Amino acid sequence: MPFKRNPISAEKIDSLARQLAGLPRLAWDNAAHSLLERTLDDSANRRTLLPEAFLICDELLRTADRLVNGLVINQAAMQRNLALYGPFAAIERVLMALVKAGADRQEMHERLRQHSLTAWPAVQAGAPNPLGELLATDEALLAFLPVDEIRRLMEASGHVGDAPQRALALAGKIRAALEQVGE
Repeated sequence: MPFKRNPISAEKIDSLARQLAGLPRLAWDNAAHSLLERTLDDSANRRTLLPEAFLICDELLRTADRLVNGLVINQAAMQRNLALYGPFAAIERVLMALVKAGADRQEMHERLRQHSLTAWPAVQAGAPNPLGELLATDEALLAFLPVDEIRRLMEASGHVGDAPQRALALAGKIRAALEQVGE
């Protein structure tokens, strides 16, 4: 697709990763079919299995490194997408809070669904997503949650949980391991 920046690299990563993920099955099949006796029915794939796995893994890492090192993150586009589509994901959080506050799940689910269906045409027309405001003015929801709680639950920053901290911790562990290898 012409609008993609790295289609060849990203698609190569996807394709090779699927191939690599299939190789353990081949090894298990070899082990299961050998029944502790030496046969020749797996001799061809036994000779290529490990070298292919290492070569595929090496190419995956090299390609991913080039892709990540050249990565450009468009914060404005991400914020725009979160503002437009994030509220649709956030209604799950609102639903859970409503149920915890004593609301009927099915009734609230239907109300939230109707508000989502009302908001969707505005998003398709290029307007800001009105879903948060629709929820914040719904008297049935306000009977269980205060308006500030509904607005807080609709904030996109709350959708990721502790993923940023976990990603940074993992990156730190990887950096530490790489530094040990380099010593």
